[in-house]
Amino acid sequence: MASNHKLTGVLKGRRITSTSNQNNVLTVGFDDGSTMTVKTAGSSNSASTGSAIAAVRQQDTTLHLDFENGQTLTVQTAEPTASVMVRDKDHRLEYAD
Repeated sequence: MASNHKLTGVLKGRRITSTSNQNNVLTVGFDDGSTMTVKTAGSSNSASTGSAIAAVRQQDTTLHLDFENGQTLTVQTAEPTASVMVRDKDHRLEYAD
């Protein structure tokens, strides 16, 4: 699976503080006040809070968030593109695919 260098650069080191999944959208909150939303394929993903992102890998509709502790969160996105968005604490767009 290929590394998503751009998304890794945006998320690396951010620690998850909250997750919610509603209406096929996974929302992940980070310790710096930023949020990532992922349009999902209906799965009920959640991530453990306190985990810090080490890298992001993506292929087609599969997104892997690799954590510093060695664990990985796998998310099935709704589409290969236009499914992931990251906004900073002031809601400014940092990443969109």
